[in-house]
Amino acid sequence: MSAATPDAAERGIYLYCLARPQCLALLAGASAPRAVDLRFPVTALADAGAQQQLVAVISEVEIADFSEENLQTLLWVGERAGLHELVVAGVMDSSPVLPVKFGTLFRSHASLAQFMVCHRDAIEQGLDLLHDKAEWSVKAYVLDEELARARFAEEDAGVALRRSTLSDSPGARYLQQKQLDAMVEKALDAGVARTGAALQQALQAQAAASTTLRCHSSTITGRAERLVFNASFLLAPQALPAFNQTLAEQQALCEAIGLGLELRGPWPPYNFCPDLSGGTQAEP
Repeated sequence: MSAATPDAAERGIYLYCLARPQCLALLAGASAPRAVDLRFPVTALADAGAQQQLVAVISEVEIADFSEENLQTLLWVGERAGLHELVVAGVMDSSPVLPVKFGTLFRSHASLAQFMVCHRDAIEQGLDLLHDKAEWSVKAYVLDEELARARFAEEDAGVALRRSTLSDSPGARYLQQKQLDAMVEKALDAGVARTGAALQQALQAQAAASTTLRCHSSTITGRAERLVFNASFLLAPQALPAFNQTLAEQQALCEAIGLGLELRGPWPPYNFCPDLSGGTQAEP
């Protein structure tokens, strides 16, 4: 038995991304992606004022489902966020995309159409900029903490001086060793920061754009190793060989100091979209 269709007054418009009309064939075909609410299909709303060259990829949802309680429930969000990402990735196969964050709702088609009119120039420019480009993520982890400490401490004159002046007295030496340990940790942090800056500079030279991102804790990354560098790069396919070559060179340098790099992608360019804040969104 199918689920009951919600009352139209309870529905809102869920926005996945903004794209070009080349994606319409995908949405109309048998392989169309599934919506975040499986009761409704993924469709598109065209901006008539843009000579039909701009569409919003959407589906209907029941606004009440996007309550604060559900949005704070990891299982509920995780399942639907995955479907959101699959829709955007599918559209990206046939069109440049401006993906929007999970849970972006509008009260009606009319309010979404107004949003598109207000931001038409920025959307058009963003789609032109992102044409034939994808986002790639590069992360650096400390794979060998002891090696990293040793290598960066060697480069620190203050650490070398402190080691050479350790007292023979057990009591004094204990306190001096504590100070030395703190200096080594500081040298590690400074060395990691220098390495990240050099890595960013080397890789961004091969990219159309780049952005540094927050380094998350192990709870978020799912890895025991400490994340010390997190950045995304916007790349066209023809730039990938040079980017990968530069990354391989940087990987060799990082391995010598106890770090390891992770490359992931291609992804929709979530971190390279223009700011489209100020739209008329639903308030669940």
